[in-house]
Amino acid sequence: MNKFNKLLVISAITGSLLFTSSLASAASFKDLGNDYWAQHEIEYLVDQQIIKGYPDGTFLPGKSITKAQAAVMLVRALNLSTKNSKITFKDVPKSHSSYKEIAAVVEAGIFPTSKEFKPNAPMTRELMAEVLVNAFKLEGAGTKEFKDVPKTSKSYKAISILAENDITTGSADGTFKPAAKVTRDQFSVFMARALNPDFLPNQYNIPMNVNPVSKLFDYVLKNPEGVPSLLDLKVNIDFLSLSKAIKEIELVEMKEVARLKGVTEFSVKLNVSLNDVKQDFLKEGENKLFFLVSKKGYMDFKIVSVGKTPHLKEDDSVVTSKEAIALISGANKAYWYAVSGGEGPRELETFMKGDLEYRYMGETLDSEEKLLNYLGTWYSPEQTAKLFKELGFITHNGKLAQPNADGGSLLNWEKATAKLIKSSTKSKTFEVKVPIADFGEYETNQVDLRFVEGIGWRVNKLAR
Repeated sequence: MNKFNKLLVISAITGSLLFTSSLASAASFKDLGNDYWAQHEIEYLVDQQIIKGYPDGTFLPGKSITKAQAAVMLVRALNLSTKNSKITFKDVPKSHSSYKEIAAVVEAGIFPTSKEFKPNAPMTRELMAEVLVNAFKLEGAGTKEFKDVPKTSKSYKAISILAENDITTGSADGTFKPAAKVTRDQFSVFMARALNPDFLPNQYNIPMNVNPVSKLFDYVLKNPEGVPSLLDLKVNIDFLSLSKAIKEIELVEMKEVARLKGVTEFSVKLNVSLNDVKQDFLKEGENKLFFLVSKKGYMDFKIVSVGKTPHLKEDDSVVTSKEAIALISGANKAYWYAVSGGEGPRELETFMKGDLEYRYMGETLDSEEKLLNYLGTWYSPEQTAKLFKELGFITHNGKLAQPNADGGSLLNWEKATAKLIKSSTKSKTFEVKVPIADFGEYETNQVDLRFVEGIGWRVNKLAR
């Protein structure tokens, strides 16, 4: 066995080549399906290690969440210290499984201080509002009203602020139902919205009557003095002067093209007829502009940037467990498919180059272009180039060939687990734990995902 064969078999056994195909997710709970209404929010909280479900593999989404359970989730979400608490409760002894978390949320001012905590009492919607407003320091004018929440209610302000921040929308009939119990799936959705603006229900579905982009063109012609009320620009664009240059303007198309961290980008096509006034921003005829819109308050959206090229390159900053599973497991299969030589007819004759024996690739991967394109479906350009080099592919007599070696993986990807340990808008890192066959041993690696501009999320590298 030559040096290449040995390295390939060693990597197959130890699992030093990435990947997982099964992350803890909403779909992994026995009582939640892939299309469950709160799937993405629950997956997100699982990835953040905020929720874990029950030992029997269920989540019990419709069960009322208790005050103790809510306290545990908040401690994990906010990374609150649970050490050296001196708070005592009549009904929560220090031996209680959630005592430290309950004490932590009370000390942090999230739950009110009281002699009794009532850990098994269900969370009501009004208590949920008060707790989330306190926990995430939400602010608002307190102007959002519900039919069943009078201004004299002690929870009026918290409920109003929660609605102004789009974390709750209330019921279709205009009520909030403050005394209703909160279920585990509902609380998960509220938590996800508070933690990540990409989950907010109105964040990217901005009503046209308050969308500053749609209002801008009407203002430019009819009310130029009102244009500044739509803007919060970092770069100064003199729309007042611009309006004087415009004779006629027609909005041909406006569509959302990207979203990221609570900011929405709109692509706008315009037909413009100009007066003889000097300006450099618009041209006569067809124009295409890109607008970034950010939420500043309840039903208050502002244009924060305008340009002739897109600002955002990512479609979404959230990568769910389900999406990560598909990408990482696909990359795993692609690696071994490339190592196997692909499929279809191939030149069967082998040849020597140096001290290595080479074989030709199958028809599906018989050129460098085909192989790089195939690997690029799953890997970043950097990782694709690295794999090509490390696996020793060469072109010989016009066809792609590889060192003559075979191998397979002893890793049991069906039972792999992973957790999200690092996240930014352009990269995600998952810690992956994979059983090695049935040996009772595991290989643990870190898999980096990176967003490739114009393409999407790809497996980038393995961090040891």
